[in-house]
Amino acid sequence: MDVVHYYNKLNQHFASEPRGSSIQVTMQELEDIWECTRRNAQLLVQKMKEQGLIDWQSGLGRGNTSRLVLVADAQELLLDKAKELALKGHVGEAFGLLHAHTDPLAESHFSDWLTGQFGAQKASDHKDILRFPFYRPVPDLEPLFVIRRTETHLIRQILNTLVEFDTAGHVIKPGLAHYWESDHEYTEWTFYLRKGVLFHHGKVMTAEDVQFTFQRFGQLNPPDWFMANVARIEVLSDISVRFHLSEPNALFLHLLASERFSIVPKDLDRIAATRDIRRMPVGTGPFVMKENSDNGMILEANERYFQGRPMMDRIEIWVWPNYLEHLKPDRLQERDTQVLYFEPTGKKKTGTLLTRLEEGSTYMTFNLSRDGILHDVKLREAIHLAINREQMVKELGGKREQPSSGFNPYDHDEAYGRGGELMLARACLAESAYRGETLTLYTYEMTSNELDTEWIRRACEDIGVKVEVHVMPIRELTNPSVLKQADMIYAGEVLGNEPSVSLIEMYRSHYGYIRNHLDGAAKDGVDRALSEVLAEPDYTVRRILLRRIEDQLKRDHHLLFMYHSIHIIGHDQSLGGITLDTWGKINYKDVWVKR
Repeated sequence: MDVVHYYNKLNQHFASEPRGSSIQVTMQELEDIWECTRRNAQLLVQKMKEQGLIDWQSGLGRGNTSRLVLVADAQELLLDKAKELALKGHVGEAFGLLHAHTDPLAESHFSDWLTGQFGAQKASDHKDILRFPFYRPVPDLEPLFVIRRTETHLIRQILNTLVEFDTAGHVIKPGLAHYWESDHEYTEWTFYLRKGVLFHHGKVMTAEDVQFTFQRFGQLNPPDWFMANVARIEVLSDISVRFHLSEPNALFLHLLASERFSIVPKDLDRIAATRDIRRMPVGTGPFVMKENSDNGMILEANERYFQGRPMMDRIEIWVWPNYLEHLKPDRLQERDTQVLYFEPTGKKKTGTLLTRLEEGSTYMTFNLSRDGILHDVKLREAIHLAINREQMVKELGGKREQPSSGFNPYDHDEAYGRGGELMLARACLAESAYRGETLTLYTYEMTSNELDTEWIRRACEDIGVKVEVHVMPIRELTNPSVLKQADMIYAGEVLGNEPSVSLIEMYRSHYGYIRNHLDGAAKDGVDRALSEVLAEPDYTVRRILLRRIEDQLKRDHHLLFMYHSIHIIGHDQSLGGITLDTWGKINYKDVWVKR
């Protein structure tokens, strides 16, 4: 029974009465105002008296009027209740409470207070907390199935890989393995593990954990493409393990640095009996997951982290779905020690903002894996010509920074996707076999995706192509049956620390949108080219080979590139160690407070 809620209903009902005045009221009136039973009305009156919210003098006899005085300030009560909910992590519920009582001023005051709760905070126990809002829960942190950038980033905070890729020097550096070696053919790789590394639940990491981690990939259905080349994994000792490959792989180390190959403990099944390991993964990383619900998550510093304890004691992420509507850049700059991820709309590039142009691109695939009208290249070309990427970026704004002609934003073809060629698009359509069929365009739930696909739908409509948009959860969109029934898929790819690896994974993944929409001949061509990439040790040559795959798919209109995104983080100068990774996120281990 929420006393504050019912008190505010009283306050709204008697809004015309002067504050502190005596109001004549019957118990029946209270039942009607509160829409409750006589017993509950009596209980509410008693509770409000006990809490000092009202003065009450009962009338003598049933049906007689009583005297009611509203003592408490309704807005203050609402704000206090909203703050209480927020501090428990229920930000959405707090805003729901304020919105239900239609008090815009209270919502504004609450937003100001809430803004002050973010950034670097000093807890009562003197621990440093980094707290910030995020627009959605993050329930799926199983590295085996990671497919989104935020999840990938958080996995890196909680788990570790055998080796890591140094983006500055483009070299492999030690992770959980301190040393490694291979034969001359790149078919046998041996790793020597650090001693004494502990998982978060206290177990010492050994070679058996490494073996277990990779054997899980072999048990997937269909089996993971990576494990198809792993003939066996041999445990040599507690601290050494050897991978035997069926084909040479000069990129093996780079692949192992991918977050999805983060090492998990071999007793994972036992742990899963007492906790949801998708929400609460167990690793060896710098932070330990302490809480993860639909209201947010809490990460605490791993005191025994083998690469050095983080400087921040705790990371708190509060789920606030529409925080961008409340936290504008001008408000941000008025606050201390803020860290906020936000859209670039209306941004002012000052010293408190870090930006990073994303390597990767949004794109749209055409389903050529089954028979249909999309096998007509003229139809695909007409759709390509109908979409003016520059106009799309300009009209929709936000994170959309510049049109793309491929995954690399620094190798851009200005002529690609410029649009303004509606006459040519309509001519291509007239030459095609298209006769008014409705094409289905699928995408996954995300505001930017939904805006983009609606924009594309209208652009297609302008040349006479009917498109029906379907939006669904991202996991559902990886279902093979769903992939098969979609005529087109709109998605995006963010390239990780080693872009070559991200592209190989994208083209090879059994759950990938591009691979699942290729026809047999195109898929075989991609696989042959990827075999050449995997055998190539030189970084520059690999990028050239991968660019050839991209160019071929683009020439054949197997996929259309749309735009590159920009990532922006606002922060105060009193925070040190703030840098953006390839996912446009902060490596929390490096953050510290200048005190």
